[in-house]
Amino acid sequence: MQERLIFNKAKMEIGQIIGATTLRGFRFVIKKGMEKHVKRDEFVIVNESVTNNKILGIIKDITISNELLPDEFGRDLRLGDIILNEGEYPVPTVKILGYECENGLELPRHGIKPGSSVKLADDNTLKRILRQEKDTSALIGTLSTRESVPVYVSVNDIVSRHCAILAMTGAGKSYTVGVLIEELLKKRGSVIVFDPHGEYKWIRLEGSTTRVYGVRGDHKIKVETSSLRSIDFINLIPDLTDAQRDLIDAVVNLARKFYDKYDLKIVKEILSLIYDAKEGKEILTGSLPESEIKDLSKRVGLTTIGPTMRKIERLSRMGIFELEGTPLDEIVSGNQLTVIDLSDADERLSETIIAAISRRIFEARKAYVKDGEGNFNTPTFLVIEEAHNFAPRTMEERTILSKSILKKIAREGRKFGVGLCIVSQRPSRLDSDILSQCNTQIIMRIVNPSDQEYIRQSVESVTEDIVRDLPSLSRGEAIIVGAAINLPVTVRIRKRITEVGGEDVDIVGEWSKNARDKGS
Repeated sequence: MQERLIFNKAKMEIGQIIGATTLRGFRFVIKKGMEKHVKRDEFVIVNESVTNNKILGIIKDITISNELLPDEFGRDLRLGDIILNEGEYPVPTVKILGYECENGLELPRHGIKPGSSVKLADDNTLKRILRQEKDTSALIGTLSTRESVPVYVSVNDIVSRHCAILAMTGAGKSYTVGVLIEELLKKRGSVIVFDPHGEYKWIRLEGSTTRVYGVRGDHKIKVETSSLRSIDFINLIPDLTDAQRDLIDAVVNLARKFYDKYDLKIVKEILSLIYDAKEGKEILTGSLPESEIKDLSKRVGLTTIGPTMRKIERLSRMGIFELEGTPLDEIVSGNQLTVIDLSDADERLSETIIAAISRRIFEARKAYVKDGEGNFNTPTFLVIEEAHNFAPRTMEERTILSKSILKKIAREGRKFGVGLCIVSQRPSRLDSDILSQCNTQIIMRIVNPSDQEYIRQSVESVTEDIVRDLPSLSRGEAIIVGAAINLPVTVRIRKRITEVGGEDVDIVGEWSKNARDKGS
């Protein structure tokens, strides 16, 4: 308790500046008894030499030196107050962040004198600098060095200007996504999670609704067949021959031309008509022109039509692609989390579902905002887990359907109230355009050098010193930078309110339990 009382005192002097200073940083030596308060990512205050403005800085490194004492120690420094142990002394390095002004922090113009006093920044100063409007902000956690200083992010900036949550496996990425979801639901927001591992279906926040759709069982997500393009069908059926692809392309174009809405039953009927025409049978085409059916039958063989019909039937048995899709007002609603559980879907089906639903939402919001059409008046936030699989940096050997619409939302979603949250454990495999459009980054522990470098190159607000800090972050710590926060800071993510899914399996515990159950 005593330590907390001392720590909260304003203007606590912890050391004095030594050596040359720049407008970007300085070094200092620590007063005796103050070493426990001097640590990486701690905030300090010094006075500018001319204006006496209070300059905020952050400790980025601490060097233990045993060099011969330089001349500065003999000049105006109180040696009795400085830690010296047989010629060795710790020297913290401080990065200057700036002094407070109307527009935030501004870098000093007049420099800082060597020998100046270095003081801890008090809690109130940090709270004031990090302050966000309560009604429009989300509590993410506390400063990693100060449990007494909460860290908030702007919800409007997180949603409208997109965000990325990046971390290696086991760093707490999905846990952090859960915290963000809880905060958005507290604001009565609409959140949709495309969940490849079934981790988020357990989230139930009192006062809000959670809807879970899957690809099996009673609560299947339904995709409107007429919203699919021929490339969607080709992606869903990977074993098509070139002739079968051409046939599906022609049939889908024919269906789109003559039907406002159609399902797989109509696609199969068109294929059946082509088959009968090929065999010379009399056909009843209904609303379709007979000439087009016969023309198609002349360009394709029976050995192509039959297998194509069987493959469309296989697609039909999934029970996902129907005449009417799941209503948008069920998927998107205020004060609601919608989880699309893709844990039972392969990558191709997952891509198609993500692409189809994201496209419907974007087009409906665009029609409402731009043209005043429809009643789709709820802005929404799309969370894409394992985003490197659905918006990859390279196409490899095939087209990733979801990438195109996600790029479009990243570029244009801000205008229409469709936000995007990209979540990935392999940032270097993410599309750089999408990553660069995410104006807020929540970055947790990353040790892979290629991932670190890719983040630095792709994200303007991520500096070299931030990249250097990434491997040293603890589980549950994150560096937050970008539009949604006033100052790049290292944060300890707050405790979740809701149930956590996707936790690591206790391997040894399971083995021991199995052994006990067997009586061995």
